[in-house]
Amino acid sequence: MIKCSEKKFDLICFGESFLQGFEGLSWDYHRDLLRACSQNDEIICSIRELAISYKIALSFGYIEREEGTIYSSNMVISDDGEILNNYRRISTGWKELIADCRYYKEGNSFSLFNYKGKNFATAICGDLWYDEHIDSIKRLKADCVLWPLYVDYSINKWQSREKDEYAKQVKEIQAPVLMINSYVEDENRAKGGCCIFQNGHVLKELSMGDLGILEYEI
Repeated sequence: MIKCSEKKFDLICFGESFLQGFEGLSWDYHRDLLRACSQNDEIICSIRELAISYKIALSFGYIEREEGTIYSSNMVISDDGEILNNYRRISTGWKELIADCRYYKEGNSFSLFNYKGKNFATAICGDLWYDEHIDSIKRLKADCVLWPLYVDYSINKWQSREKDEYAKQVKEIQAPVLMINSYVEDENRAKGGCCIFQNGHVLKELSMGDLGILEYEI
């Protein structure tokens, strides 16, 4: 946040389940309920204060708790600390088979939010691997789509095949799609990397395996 604030960026984006980690759930409901965060938890309030202090907006994934329900969500906070959007993943791929579906749930729709005159939509990881979801995103006519995810392909497999597959998958979305991967310091886990996809092509990227910040102007 400090580094991006010094460069006068408007928004910095982090990956899926950023706060607790992609494997931050035990699938023991009572333990996970304590692990999850509500929208007014202390850590969320602290991040909102940081956004105000550094005058930069943030997008990040987290495990959300609302009353007794747990979601895989993504929150966007403006540079004045306002929660602009709280999107709940609508595809089920984030859950283990042992997850009790009475308590671990999905959202039901995509939505638009506006920041600095641009309309954004958010999708999380597997959401964009369903044709009907692609159609829903297209109907929103967003200026930009945020796509936080967690993928742990080998760097070679990503570069040689998967990256192009991801670009093709979101080809029908007219707006640029900003893919933000997670990073874990373990050779068998997610290796970071970000891509800007549009029209089936990679417009710009931060290579998987490299630490850094991918800059893009909408």
